[in-house]
Amino acid sequence: MTQFENHHQYQLVAKAIQILERHANSFAGSDGNLEPKLETLASHLNTSAFHLQRVFTEWAGISPKQFFHCLQKDHARKLISSGKSVLQTTSELGLSSGSRLHHLMLKFEALTPGEIKNGGLNQVLTIGQAPCPFGQVFVCLTSKGINSLEFESNGLTYDLWKREISDLYPNAILNESCLTVRPLIDTIFNVSSRQTHELTLCLRGTPFQLQVWQALIHLPIGQLASYQQIASYIGKPMASRAVGSAIAKNPVAFLIPCHRVIQATGELGQYRWQSERKKALHLWELGQKAAAINVV
Repeated sequence: MTQFENHHQYQLVAKAIQILERHANSFAGSDGNLEPKLETLASHLNTSAFHLQRVFTEWAGISPKQFFHCLQKDHARKLISSGKSVLQTTSELGLSSGSRLHHLMLKFEALTPGEIKNGGLNQVLTIGQAPCPFGQVFVCLTSKGINSLEFESNGLTYDLWKREISDLYPNAILNESCLTVRPLIDTIFNVSSRQTHELTLCLRGTPFQLQVWQALIHLPIGQLASYQQIASYIGKPMASRAVGSAIAKNPVAFLIPCHRVIQATGELGQYRWQSERKKALHLWELGQKAAAINVV
C-alpha cells in the first residue's frame, strides 16, 4: 500500500467514525450496540459496501464487525480493567520488551534547564512533514532526538506548528528537510517490521509532565489505561486531573501514546489532534496486535 493510499483510507475511516458518532442513536440497535449494516454506513459515505469492507480490512486490519465492536464503551472498559497489571508487567520487563508488538526501543531524555532557557542557542533543529497512516504528521528533530511529533488537525497546520517551534526555540536554526523526516516516519509507523529500531526522545517539560509521559511509554499497542491508573502507577493516586493536563501537553504523538489513556467509563474522550483520530489509532493498533498474534 502506498503512502497516498494509506492517507486516503484514513480519511474514509475518520469520516466513518464521525458519522457513527453523529448518528449514534439511529445506528444503535435495540440492545444499544452500535453495529449498523455495512450498506447503511457506506451510503452515508457515498461509497460501496465492498469498498468500505476493503478499507477496513486493509487499513485497520480488522473486519467491519470488529470495527463497530471496538468502538463500544464495554470493549474499552474490558481493556482498561487489565491496565494496572499491564503497566506493572511492562515496567518490570522494561521498554525493550521482547514482545513482537514492540518494534521500537525508546530512550527518554529531557532538555536541560539551560537548553530551555537559551531558546535553542547554537542548536540546529531539523523540521519537516510526511504522510502516515493517520494523515500528515509534523516532526522536529534536535541533535539528540525527536523533540516534537504532531498530527495535522483542524486547528494545527504545518505553518502554524512551525511558528510554534520557532517561538519555543527563537535562537535555534531551523533546517527544513522533508527528505530527512520521511524515512523516520516510515520507521515509526511500520509496526509490522521485525527489525528493532532505537529512537531517542528529547523532550521539553516539567518534572511531573516528564514522569507522566515516561509512564505512558509502558502501555503497549492495543492496551488502554485510565487516568486514575496512570496516576496510581506514578505514585500519585490523587493526581488524576494533573495527569490529564500533562497528557494534554504531550509533544510527541503516537510514540508517547496518550491516545491509549481514556476515561474509566470507557469513553475514549478528547484528543488534542481530533477525537476521531484517537479512535482510529485505537482501531488500527488492535488490528496490528491481532496480526502480530496470528504470526506467532
